[in-house]
Amino acid sequence: MKKLPGLGLIAVLVGIAFAINAIQPAISPLALCVAFGFIVANFAVWPDWATPANGFASKRLMRIGVALLGAQVSVASLRAIGIKGVFTVLVVVTFTIFGILLLSKLFGMTGDLGLLIGIGFGICGATAVAAIRPQTRATEEETSYAIALISLCGTLSIVILPFLGHLMHLDDRTFGAWAGAAVHDVGQVIATASVWSPAAVSAAIVIKLSRVCLLAPIVLTLSVRHRRYLKSQGQSVVEGTKIPLIPFFVLGFIAVAVIQNVFKIPTHLHNDVVTTSKVLLGAGLVALGSGVRWKAIRAIGPKPMMMGMIAWVIVAGVALTAVRITGI
Repeated sequence: MKKLPGLGLIAVLVGIAFAINAIQPAISPLALCVAFGFIVANFAVWPDWATPANGFASKRLMRIGVALLGAQVSVASLRAIGIKGVFTVLVVVTFTIFGILLLSKLFGMTGDLGLLIGIGFGICGATAVAAIRPQTRATEEETSYAIALISLCGTLSIVILPFLGHLMHLDDRTFGAWAGAAVHDVGQVIATASVWSPAAVSAAIVIKLSRVCLLAPIVLTLSVRHRRYLKSQGQSVVEGTKIPLIPFFVLGFIAVAVIQNVFKIPTHLHNDVVTTSKVLLGAGLVALGSGVRWKAIRAIGPKPMMMGMIAWVIVAGVALTAVRITGI
């Protein structure tokens, strides 16, 4: 009962975020959720009566949301783009993640912040950050910073990529594939391609969903990596309970993904599951944002922003090069 008032406040903020997204789909509702939690906590006061809900939302609700993300994993999208498309996606995602990790070291950033940014850029924006954050040692401030940076770069893509595409005289399919390979959040991919043409949207969505498929093995790999780290720190046993090799929410993610690809799920049910996943992730991110303080964000400094902008340009260039070479 103590959690209900806080969950009510979180629900209101999540509702506002999704209402804004309904008006302007290019704006990520998950980024807004973090921003709203941060704004209330830093420029007003996060009420004491709402505090008991924070842990529940940022852990349990977010983990359920991550499990339901499995509904967005589609093996059919991999079949649709063929071997060339799969190769292109693998090259772009691999280069993005490891390239940003390298850049983060050159800029003197923590490895976990670089990891959040790299996987956010490479897979599916704020959604990917929310999914992998429990399997890293990233702070709430680093998580919020990564989401803000990814959202900024994705928004810039909506304007910059079509402009560059026209300068290079790209055709609909090539531009759509480029948008699907280079832009981060699903909504921003669709917005970028929509500026170009309906045909570009179709190509972009297929490539984008193929990138989302890689979230499953990445989450699993990071969960095993994080367990090994905890074990090395003498935290293999917590209050008498062993840390599972694979966290339950990761097993849930895999189970939902299997169901999604093995059984024929009605479209309306699939859409409801995807929406529920986003809402639960949004609730967790509101709670996360409410725990972030501006002083801590400022302490991170401008270097991650500079690194992110450089990475955004490089990743876009690599994505376009890969798309043109493979001819997808």
